[in-house]
Amino acid sequence: DILSDFKKTVDSHFVNSLELHCSFFICVLHYNISEVLIMKKIYTCMPLKEKHKKLLESSSSNCEFIHLGQIKPSLEQVKDANVIIGNIPVDILKNIPNLEFVQLNSAGTNGYSDNPDFPKNVLLTNATGAYGVAISECILAGILTLMKHIPSYIKNQSNHDWKDEGSVESIYNSNILVLGLGDIGKEFSKRAYAMGAHITGIKRNIKDKPDYIDKLCTMDSLYDELEKADIIVSSLPGSKSTYHLLDEEALAHVKKQPIFVNVGRGSLIDSKVLEKALKENIFSGAYIDVTDPEPLSKKNELWNLNNLIITPHVTGGYHLEETLNRIVQISATNIKNYCEGKGLINRVNLEV
Repeated sequence: DILSDFKKTVDSHFVNSLELHCSFFICVLHYNISEVLIMKKIYTCMPLKEKHKKLLESSSSNCEFIHLGQIKPSLEQVKDANVIIGNIPVDILKNIPNLEFVQLNSAGTNGYSDNPDFPKNVLLTNATGAYGVAISECILAGILTLMKHIPSYIKNQSNHDWKDEGSVESIYNSNILVLGLGDIGKEFSKRAYAMGAHITGIKRNIKDKPDYIDKLCTMDSLYDELEKADIIVSSLPGSKSTYHLLDEEALAHVKKQPIFVNVGRGSLIDSKVLEKALKENIFSGAYIDVTDPEPLSKKNELWNLNNLIITPHVTGGYHLEETLNRIVQISATNIKNYCEGKGLINRVNLEV
C-alpha cells in the first residue's frame, strides 16, 4: 500500500528503484525477525564445568543458555524456558507456558513419564547411555566384595583379628542372570563375560543377541533361569510390569543361593521379601543401591543384615565425571537435533 501511494506521486523510474531497495530491506528485516522468533531459551540444572557449557552452547546458534547449576529452581527462575535440561519437579514444569522440551539427566523416567501432570505437549528425553560405565563397575565391586568376604575382613581389621574367612567364589565360570539389557545391563555383561562368566540376559526383545551374551530370553523364561543362576543382576526400570517382579513365588524357583544385585529400582522386590531371602539363605548375599521407599528408614531391618551391602542410590549420579560428560553429550546432540527439526535420541513415549 505504501509503495502504491508512492507510485501516484513519483515517476516510474524512481518507483522501480525504490521497490528494489524496499524489497532488499524487507528481506533483511524478515530474516532478522525470523532469527529472533526461533531463538530458544534453554535452562540447565546440572553442575556443569566450563567445557560442558561450551559444548552445549556450540550445539546451536539459535539458543540462549542460562546455567543455573545443580539446584532446584523456582518457577520464577525458569518461567520463560523453552527447554529444560535437568530433573526439576513436574509441579514446576507444568506451569511453564512455553515449555517445549525436557531433557532429563537421569536414565529413569519415573515421576515424569508416569506423572499425569507432566504436560503431554512437551517432548521428553532421558540420558540412557550415560550411566553404563559407572554402574557396571559398582556392580562388579559389589559382587566381588561379597564373593571374597571383604566385609568380614574389614570387621576383622577393626578388631585387630588376623583370621582366615575360608573359601571364596569367582565370577569365572559362574552363571549370571542379567535382568534388563539396556546400557547398564550391557556394560556389566561385557565386563563379566570378559572375566569368564556365562551370561543369560532377559529383555523384551530378543533380536540381535550380542556376542557377549550366551543366552537371550524373554521374561517368560524368568522362573527357569532363576533356577540356574549363581548371580542375579537387575537394572530394570520401575514400571507396572517390574513392580515386585521378584516376589515369593519367583524366589521359590531360586535354587543355588545366588548373590543378588539390584541397581534398577527398589520396587523390584519388597523389602520384607528381600529380608526373608537373605535370612533364609535363598540369597547368599546381596548388594542393593536402590530401595523402596528411598531413603531407607533407619529402623528397617535390612541395615542389620551381615550378608547385605547397601549404598544410598549413588552408583549413578555425577560421582564419575565420565557420566556427566555423557549426559552433556546426549543433551547437546538433542538440542542440535531439536533446533534442526531432526529426531531426538532417547525420546520417551508418553503414551505408554
